[in-house]
Amino acid sequence: MNIAVKEMELLKALEAVLQRVPGIGSLDVEREVDIGEKKLDAVVHAHLSGLGSQRWVVELKSRPVEPNLARLIALDLGEAVAKLHADYAVLVAPFVSERSAEILKEAGVGHCDLSGNCYLASGPLLVDRSGRANAFARQARHRSLFTAGAERVLRAVLDPAHVGRGWTVRELAEAAWPGISIGHAHKVAKALETQEFLRRDSNGLAVKEPEKLLGAWAVEYRANRNEEHRYYSPHHGDELRERFTELVTDERRAGPLGAIASFSAAELLAPHVRQHRFFAYWLGDLSVLERRLELKAVGSGENVVVRVPYDEGVLYPSPESRLPVTCPVQTYVDLRSSSGRGEEAAQAVFDALIREAYSR
Repeated sequence: MNIAVKEMELLKALEAVLQRVPGIGSLDVEREVDIGEKKLDAVVHAHLSGLGSQRWVVELKSRPVEPNLARLIALDLGEAVAKLHADYAVLVAPFVSERSAEILKEAGVGHCDLSGNCYLASGPLLVDRSGRANAFARQARHRSLFTAGAERVLRAVLDPAHVGRGWTVRELAEAAWPGISIGHAHKVAKALETQEFLRRDSNGLAVKEPEKLLGAWAVEYRANRNEEHRYYSPHHGDELRERFTELVTDERRAGPLGAIASFSAAELLAPHVRQHRFFAYWLGDLSVLERRLELKAVGSGENVVVRVPYDEGVLYPSPESRLPVTCPVQTYVDLRSSSGRGEEAAQAVFDALIREAYSR
């Protein structure tokens, strides 16, 4: 939704939050405060019982705030706080996304939305409320970062081997696997910039905070887009892996048809959690795979799980293994969406293969 909200509604939302906080005795609100070349939307004096008062600069935005705008607002409010010798600054908007809230918090700016979600930390006062449903949330734009086409770009830019480098839009289109059009790459880059995950400098486009971007992707990642098949095979462990690897090698044409995935990929990349099941992605003819691995479809008791991928981009090559295995970032997001010990296995992959590159 992209509906403008009147400023008085926003101010009332902030007042409603503060009036429910124990220790706040009264509130005084000044509207449209002139500080020279700039006029502030409001200044709030929060009188704390026995603890003096806090003076806040308040910015009222009638529409949901995107992360790149949150960064600019935070800088602007910081200047206003200094000029007015205030204690704190607060942004109030119909909806403040998690990413926007994170940016504001890092800049020392509070926020509040129309549903009462807020983070306010001024002097002795701390109010932190989140998770309340918000009718103004614009999830569609955030999810555009995690469409199948956009994920092809994410695998390339989040690849530990590529973190820290600069990109042109053409290079992003070519590094995505399989490649995408320059126009599509431009749209993905724009979405990443809007969410403050990509910056432009003299070296081109570069990823900001790759660990947070990977985490956001993992939260949004939907494994149920894959078509899943469960089988029993008389083969186990190394023998299953060897048969699958031989088949991928034999069937390779213009590109790979399959990759060892999930817990089985983690066993190769960063052994930590052992699983009795073998996991793989397969794009080829299932009957060929079934014959080679001697698979029998079962409703339970499977020891092989085969996923027909929603997009061939999941087969982005991994430089970490000579075997056909999903790359570290794909393995990580797959495991994060897995039950059992998926989180634990994902963390092991992150610690072994991703963390060092992301912390440089």
